Amino acid sequence: MASSQKKLSAAAAASATVLLLLVVAAEMVSIGEATCGHLSGDYHGPCVDDQSCRVICKHESSDNIDGACADTTPHCYCYTNC
Repeated sequence: MASSQKKLSAAAAASATVLLLLVVAAEMVSIGEATCGHLSGDYHGPCVDDQSCRVICKHESSDNIDGACADTTPHCYCYTNC
């Protein structure tokens, strides 16, 4: 009886440890991926090509890490780390 309780306690502790590690890892990933978007000041005309938007954004500011056309409006948005 005591042996089965020890096994159950060990399994519960191992499960709790794995769950804690998963939560911490997920939080670290979400922190690393936080980006903020803003309308490009240099892109002119409707945005139909993500690559050209990306190039304009990266030339616009060294803080910009990416650029993409918005899904809902034909505007170029630049992205920085928040």
